[in-house]
Amino acid sequence: MTTAEIFAAVRTGDVSHFEANPDQIQLRNPESRAENSRLWYEISPLHAAAANGQLAAVKRLVELGAEVYSHPLSTYPAVVVADWEGHPEVVKYFLEEIPDKAEGTLGIGVTCNLAGRQGWIDQVRQHIVRDPLAVHQRGWIGDTPLHWPGHNGYIEIVRLLLDAGADPNAEENNWIGGTPLHWASERHVDIVNLLIERGANPNARVTRPGSHHLGGTPLHWCARQPEDCVEVARALVQAGTDPNALDAFGKTAAEYARPNIAAFLAA
Repeated sequence: MTTAEIFAAVRTGDVSHFEANPDQIQLRNPESRAENSRLWYEISPLHAAAANGQLAAVKRLVELGAEVYSHPLSTYPAVVVADWEGHPEVVKYFLEEIPDKAEGTLGIGVTCNLAGRQGWIDQVRQHIVRDPLAVHQRGWIGDTPLHWPGHNGYIEIVRLLLDAGADPNAEENNWIGGTPLHWASERHVDIVNLLIERGANPNARVTRPGSHHLGGTPLHWCARQPEDCVEVARALVQAGTDPNALDAFGKTAAEYARPNIAAFLAA
């Protein structure tokens, strides 16, 4: 069988190839690395089975020795892929039945950063209990545990992390930059207010070299988003963000703003 045929079979739940060839359990899918591939996260047989909700196949692959938690620098783990594709029974298996098999997660089944990203507050709480320094952990794009829940609207996770000592001013340092406040400023005014209340700098600048947000404040970030969230812009200005600040490209937030935010800033 070709690699493409093997992965096609796995997507239907057929893992017979690995019964006969267990040494290939870590087979990598070249299609997942093709440009604009729909299968970019189906890097391994386990990922492919999880992405397609094939629980029996997932279990058998694990029994045969599949790596349960791929290193986050290479891909997202299968448990996250299963959640993205809407397979809660597969997620439950990873997090409740075999979390101890997920190496590098303190036996929780997912890292603190990705638990926060997915909104899994119980797993975030377990990380804080087992390792209080987990609130400072960096993800594969340089994010802290605060960045993704701030972006995705999980305010209770943001509050939990802040209560545990997470830094509201830490900048993501390996992708596009920005503090948790920048990331939340796209559309979550409740999280913006909470972060500012807990010490986030409303005039923080993006310092990540090469970022298209370089030099921008949270207001710049907010102004550039399609959500056109004037509530966030108002909250930032009220908190002391300088609306006349220039980013590294010599522009104010108003020069990027969508209609609602532009009207607010012009008033």
